[in-house]
Amino acid sequence: MLLTVLIIIALPQIRTAADERIENFFIQARGEIRPDTNIIIIHFSEEDIARIGPWPIKRNYYALLINQLSSLGVKKIGLEVFLSSRFVTQSVYDNLLTNVIQKSGKVVLSSVAGKITEYKNNFFTDSLSFPSPKLIDDDLLTGHINYLQENGIEIPLILNSNNLTEKAFSYQVSDLQTNENYIYVNFVSSWKSLRKYSSLEFAELVYNQSPLLNNFKDKIILIGISDPKIAQTISTPFDDQLPGVGLHLLALDNLLQSRNFNDDFYSSSLIILPFLLLGFIFLRNLINKKIVLLYSVTFVFCLAVSFILIALLNFKLPTSIFFIPLIFLIVFESISYFLQGQKELRGAIDETTLLRNLLNSKENELLKLQVQLNESGTESTQLAEKIESLRNDIEKLKENEDDKLKASIKAERKPEDFFGLVYASNSMSEVIDLIKKAAPTDSTVLITGESGTGKELVAKAIHSLSKRSDKNFIAVNCGALTDSLLESELFGHVRGSFTGAISDKPGRFDLADEGTIFLDEIGETTENFQVKILRVLQSGEIEKVGSTKVHKVNVRVIAATNKNLTELVKEKKFREDLYYRLNVITIELPPLRDRKEDINSLVDSFIRKENPEMNISKAVMQALNDYDWRGNVRELESVIKRSIIFAKSENRNLIQLSDLPREIVKEAKYNFEDLVLESLRSKKFSHSSIVETAKELGNINRTTISENFRGIVFKTLVENDFDVEKTISTISNNNDNEVSKRVQQKVTTFLNNIDKDLLKTGHLEFEGLRKKFASKYKNLPARFHYYLDEVLRKKLSL
Repeated sequence: MLLTVLIIIALPQIRTAADERIENFFIQARGEIRPDTNIIIIHFSEEDIARIGPWPIKRNYYALLINQLSSLGVKKIGLEVFLSSRFVTQSVYDNLLTNVIQKSGKVVLSSVAGKITEYKNNFFTDSLSFPSPKLIDDDLLTGHINYLQENGIEIPLILNSNNLTEKAFSYQVSDLQTNENYIYVNFVSSWKSLRKYSSLEFAELVYNQSPLLNNFKDKIILIGISDPKIAQTISTPFDDQLPGVGLHLLALDNLLQSRNFNDDFYSSSLIILPFLLLGFIFLRNLINKKIVLLYSVTFVFCLAVSFILIALLNFKLPTSIFFIPLIFLIVFESISYFLQGQKELRGAIDETTLLRNLLNSKENELLKLQVQLNESGTESTQLAEKIESLRNDIEKLKENEDDKLKASIKAERKPEDFFGLVYASNSMSEVIDLIKKAAPTDSTVLITGESGTGKELVAKAIHSLSKRSDKNFIAVNCGALTDSLLESELFGHVRGSFTGAISDKPGRFDLADEGTIFLDEIGETTENFQVKILRVLQSGEIEKVGSTKVHKVNVRVIAATNKNLTELVKEKKFREDLYYRLNVITIELPPLRDRKEDINSLVDSFIRKENPEMNISKAVMQALNDYDWRGNVRELESVIKRSIIFAKSENRNLIQLSDLPREIVKEAKYNFEDLVLESLRSKKFSHSSIVETAKELGNINRTTISENFRGIVFKTLVENDFDVEKTISTISNNNDNEVSKRVQQKVTTFLNNIDKDLLKTGHLEFEGLRKKFASKYKNLPARFHYYLDEVLRKKLSL
């Protein structure tokens, strides 16, 4: 444990990352604090930018916004958007914007610093970039929007660059004076809780002369971008993506309310906390009894103190050098306690060892029979059948051995990842070459291939490599919508054109203007709709639903289908003229069964994406390569996701055959549950079959057999969609009515026991119910817990 302390102190990156996680935990536990209500954000959302115009927004819009805010009597306006002088097309508006800012006298613009270094609590930068209005009028106020991200979000309040000093944006807006050179931002609130309006919402207030405009008087207004495609975002305790304007509002709130984090005691804590930990260890060694109580009291007390210091008093502390070693000590002693308890358990058996012993036994039996056959010198049909049966059993058991061995996933060629298309095969290489040739043109592309082969990924790759890559890529599933909805979705509608059309709505073609639109499942559309698509392809003209006005769009069309359009044309189900318009360049995606050399690469990619620590057994890799993938890559990805969930539910980091759907595993391997079920079937599920099976499989505990059988019942019930009759038939595997009746009694008993316990628990949600049912899970093997979960969920839904 002391070694852990030394490592954490010696590696500041690990310490600061752990400190940040612990700090975030306490902040989340504290909950949100309402930020200063005198600060309001006006932000440009993704929808705003789509409607106002392409990025960057014209500067006359900012001028109009600043002018309107100034007329409302706001106290200060901070423009968090950096107005770069590199945009030549915007320079025509710079003089106008500068005049408006000069007239307002309340505006702070944002500047951008280069590399920032720290020396004796002073911050220096090698360059400062000023906004274009500042280049026109040097007297305009600016503040840098940079921050450091090492031990939290740190904002230098003063930056030095040659003979210049630049205040932080939030500091400049605040009009405060402080002796501090930096602040650590305390994220007191989430983006959703900030007082804010989108630019279009504010414009609507102005247009309607809303009384709410009075609320802007004497307020500080921050103007920024919230579109995550444009704005730089950070992760906070309350947001995965907080835009920069939100960060600077919270920094400004910290300054005005004096609630930024205080790191005055951070360095001294690096010495004090390890000594406290040593004191705890000394105390723990003095006490031989009530160790659990000591751990519990110490841990809760330290949590409470840390919570008060960090979440309530805003101190920044290196809590990781105390909590991580303490947790390591608790975990270590818990494991030791568990292992000691395991040694005392009797009757427990390792299923893997049992199967391995069974393999050795059958191999020895086979060897004896072969010697017996050779010595007899005569052919014996009965003996030959016995030998063949043993060979089959041995093959299955060896497959079980392969299911325990980690596979080394290798491809014949080095796999490539082309915009999400993972491949190593020649057939896909040819497809990629065709994509590269088609992408730079503006030609219409038709992508064909079975469902799940990756048609949308191809469409996105074409867009990304085209000269339209900086514009929108809009995807539409034509097969998922009716004719009327599809027309409204693609072409838009005007207000009042149909019931529910309360406002004008742009269509997908409008949103894709200058960009790319992807029409998936084009073969599912009706002839009436095909006529309208043809018109767009021929002239670029569209007409909104309910409107008589026609306007043009410049859109590249990529279509896809899993249908044979040639056959549909012959059957008069698809317009021939539209087919030829779409079929300028055709990219046909091969099914996965025709490029099986890609399976290993795809499996490796999916596993790394879902859970990099997960591995896959040799037997599973063989089964995946042998399977005929009707659902193609999408089906393979779904199977891998399901397998990882099943493996994790059993606390395994190895995907095994039992995690795969039944249809993929053609030849069932032997596993413990197979042996149990086979033995019970041979004994016709008699009253003594549990005891006899336990004895037959190596004098193991009868509870092990009964709990495995209970798990088999739940598993079979789920796999048969809770059809009890089908479940009984599958388990019994016998036409004997007596056998089926015995199985029915056992299945009914298991389910009735659950029903009785449900009546006792009352109305609970699933998670609460699962805790109440802890005893039902206790002896049940972990691989069956998922199926018991599903049975409980089914019971709750009835």
